[in-house]
Amino acid sequence: MCFEYEITADGYAAAQSLYYRMCGDRKHIQMQIGWILAGSFFIVVAWNERPFDWAEFLLAAVGAWWIYAGIVNLFLPARHFRRAYAASELAGKKFKVDVNEDGFDVAGDTCSWRVKWQGVRFKGENERVFMFYSYGTVFMFGKQYLTNEQQRELRSLSGLSDCTL
Repeated sequence: MCFEYEITADGYAAAQSLYYRMCGDRKHIQMQIGWILAGSFFIVVAWNERPFDWAEFLLAAVGAWWIYAGIVNLFLPARHFRRAYAASELAGKKFKVDVNEDGFDVAGDTCSWRVKWQGVRFKGENERVFMFYSYGTVFMFGKQYLTNEQQRELRSLSGLSDCTL
């Protein structure tokens, strides 16, 4: 089965969010909790200083910002990933995929990958994308580029029909 696709900002965010949800990336969670705790510490330090001056106000404002950023990135990671899409240099790039019973080949303008199904560590799907993770690379195939028949075939070839999310 062959098809051509682009990675959109929404597809990128959906696939990255799915990956982090599936692999249980503790580092991401720990980092966001660290931001929240650091922000809380700044606010406590600023609150305990007397008299309350501009320096303490700025310290409290930075602390509040860090708490906000930690909470948003912890509970709304798709928002963070949508912003990261701009730096990924994927906008406007087209990829061609050939999927068969051995794995899949992805070819882009500047590079290509050949992945066997045995090398796929995490695989999943949501309402927007199919996501496959192999050796440090997240592959995402937007469902809007696939017919219903192609989606069924991809599920069957990849073994996703046996997976539950």
